[in-house]
Amino acid sequence: MRILLEDISKNPSVFISLLPSDWEESLALIGKEQTANSKFYILKIDDEICAGGIIFSETLTEMGAYKNEANYWFSKGYLYIGYVWVPLEKRNKNYGSIWLSELLALDTTKSYWLTIEDHSLRYFYEKSGFVYKKSLLLPNGEEQLFVSKKG
Repeated sequence: MRILLEDISKNPSVFISLLPSDWEESLALIGKEQTANSKFYILKIDDEICAGGIIFSETLTEMGAYKNEANYWFSKGYLYIGYVWVPLEKRNKNYGSIWLSELLALDTTKSYWLTIEDHSLRYFYEKSGFVYKKSLLLPNGEEQLFVSKKG
């Protein structure tokens, strides 16, 4: 089995086309200017795309409800992990964990933070090396904030 974490930032449409339509719309609202400084990574197993996600280095428009929190983590040098996606037919095969593991191994000096709306994903991120920090109460619900263990 050949595992490759590939930076597709120069052609992110490869990954974006896999996303649910509401995620694509959300990325369109963020705009090219904010995604220009982002890194798009896909996980390929034997040349098949099995997972992907985006690494952001600055506060996004969609982070408006927790802008101060976002600014805090970015000011500490953390990068934000967003839009982690495993295609439906590839789920339950550990590909999301492999994607995160490969990302964290890419540069061990980097630290990451992320938020989740779906609280059932908490165990997934904790077993992948993230630590729960706090809950963010937002107008449309609650998100949980996690940081990589180094944080």
